[in-house]
Amino acid sequence: MSWYVAITNPNCHRRAEVGLADLGYRAFWPKMRKWVSHARTKVSKEYPILGRYLFVEIPDGNFWAVRNVNGIEAILTGDNNAPALVPEAIVWRFRERYMRGEWDFVTNQTGEFVSEQGELVTRRNPIPTGAKIKIMEGEFADLITTVRGRKHGKLEFLANGKWATTRESNARAA
Repeated sequence: MSWYVAITNPNCHRRAEVGLADLGYRAFWPKMRKWVSHARTKVSKEYPILGRYLFVEIPDGNFWAVRNVNGIEAILTGDNNAPALVPEAIVWRFRERYMRGEWDFVTNQTGEFVSEQGELVTRRNPIPTGAKIKIMEGEFADLITTVRGRKHGKLEFLANGKWATTRESNARAA
């Protein structure tokens, strides 16, 4: 299998990924998750780490089919104007780092991952006030609400018009 780099149209990573999947090609683009404020609430959003670049596995060398996918602008070429082959190890290294949660700034779990130096790194990202959350268990299980503040180390939110609290470990980004 050979990996190549496709250049997507602006903000079309998902569209291109779906179109490539319809053709039977695998695609991968490492994403960063972070909190974004909008209209006085904070929501988690994903952003591509490599800008408009997307890794595509093209087993049959049919570059024209890939180029015609909705959302793909071009395929990155090398010196001889042929599509530039990306070593599989590079793609898998990006996948490993993504799966470890290295670029996930939303998670409220420990955020442990092994750095490139082989050290165990722990990153704690508290859920900010104004973030949309989903309560995972207990009395308010499956409730989607907004964090209104903190009280005694717990998240404070409104549930059915009444103030309630829950442990941060019991909430996930909605």
